[in-house]
Amino acid sequence: MLLDGPQRSSTTVSNSDSIVVSSAETLRRLLSTLANEGLTLPVVPGVLDATVGGVLAADAHGKNHPVRGSLRDVTRSIRLVLPSGEEVECDRDRNQDLFEATIGGMGLTGMIVEAQLDVIAYGGPNASVEVLTTPDLESSLEQLRQLGQRQEHVAAWLDPTAPDDAFGRGIVVGGTANNHGGNENRSWNFSRALPFPPGLGGFLGPTTLRWHNNFRYRFAGRSDRVRSWKLEQLLFPLDRWSNWKRIYQPRGFHQHQSLIPHSCCQQAIKKLLKIACSGALEPTLVVLKCMRSGGGWLSFPEQGMTLTMDIRADEDSPEILRRLDQEVAEQGGRVYLAKDTTLTPELLARMYPDLPRFLELRQRIDPDRKIASDLSRRLDL
Repeated sequence: MLLDGPQRSSTTVSNSDSIVVSSAETLRRLLSTLANEGLTLPVVPGVLDATVGGVLAADAHGKNHPVRGSLRDVTRSIRLVLPSGEEVECDRDRNQDLFEATIGGMGLTGMIVEAQLDVIAYGGPNASVEVLTTPDLESSLEQLRQLGQRQEHVAAWLDPTAPDDAFGRGIVVGGTANNHGGNENRSWNFSRALPFPPGLGGFLGPTTLRWHNNFRYRFAGRSDRVRSWKLEQLLFPLDRWSNWKRIYQPRGFHQHQSLIPHSCCQQAIKKLLKIACSGALEPTLVVLKCMRSGGGWLSFPEQGMTLTMDIRADEDSPEILRRLDQEVAEQGGRVYLAKDTTLTPELLARMYPDLPRFLELRQRIDPDRKIASDLSRRLDL
């Protein structure tokens, strides 16, 4: 299957349940191409303009990780160009060590050329969604677990600005794709993104953030619990805005994502939120999801919950990020390398037990470090 013309997709359907796709293909175009054939990916990360090679190098995941896993779980094979220039095929039987090191390996084992990925039937661009408001952090965690038992794509927004007993209150959203509209329109209909107005970042401060969070929480609780959404609204909420990062001008922002084991979720998440709230501005966006175990040597997924926080870049934010990293390590968790800016080699070794295997393979295939990045240099990878 190929698209005609200069915007041709580099995707082919090799059989009824898998595709072979170029690593340069974006998710936006890949999903549209597959939908025309009545297919979709089982795992869809939340950024439409990421490339296949990028999401494989990060072993990215979506809101349905407990059900479908991460990109590694739906990848059958990859074609990889090593630092030496040699081209190899990797899967769970052939060159298995390269397969496990590359998926989640942050691009440090070579260049991914293409991949064979699982596909499933695409039911259409609609979703049946449940929206629940929760009064505090404990309720947010419990409703997140419960909603995951009956919906596929589930995540919780938390309010770290709420006072006292309401701290960590939230909105838990879960949905499953459906096709109530019939078969006449099964294609994705990605809405045209709206722009944030210029200068909006100048209004971002503690008072406006608390007002926004309170309004969002109250508004969510006034609508019907069960709703019909476009699937894109469920899976790609930030892509509704074409330049949402403008709100963090002029310095930008950090995104800190960590995995916390189930055994200490409530205590650890509360402590992490408190640390993040100790800066000049509380986290502007906090999202919580459930996860299951992964498998790649440097893959992020593991049993527990993943906490993602957007933190405006201020003078104190680097120190706050380092405190968050240390606390995650103390709790037996890990930080997502795709979003890391402050980890140290010592903390990395505590978080990723398969790191020695990765380093041994990297030394074997790239002793001169022909492939390097700011991440690899900082973490001695």
